[in-house]
Amino acid sequence: MQHSHFALAAAAVIGLALPALAQDTDFSLTYHVERTPAARLSIETCGKTVADAAASAGLQGVTQSYPGQLVTVSGGAAPRGAFVVQCIAVGDTTVSVVQGIDYRAQKGALGEFADQVFAAIKSAVE
Repeated sequence: MQHSHFALAAAAVIGLALPALAQDTDFSLTYHVERTPAARLSIETCGKTVADAAASAGLQGVTQSYPGQLVTVSGGAAPRGAFVVQCIAVGDTTVSVVQGIDYRAQKGALGEFADQVFAAIKSAVE
C-alpha cells in the first residue's frame, strides 16, 4: 500500500513539473483542421498537395503512407521549426490536420507555411 502512495506522489510531482518546464520553451504552434468529403479530396491528393507545397517552399519533407488510412507529411527547416500534416481517412471523410511549429515565441516561417498548406489543401478539393 505504501508503494502505491509513493508512486501516486511521484506522479503528481512529475505532472506538476512538466508544465513548468514547458513554460521555459519558446515556440509557437499554428494549427488547422478541416473535414472534407473523401469523394472530393482523397488522402493521397491531400498528401501530394502538402509534399508539393513543402518542396516549393524549400522545406525538407518526408511522406509516410498507410493506404486507406493515413498519409503523413512532416519536416521543416533547422533551426527555424517543423511541420506535421496528417491526412486521415475517417469513413467517407478526409480529415486534414495541419501543424506548423516555430522555434520562437511568435508565429514565423513554419506557421506561415502551415497557413499556406491549409489553403492549398482547401484549393485541392474538387
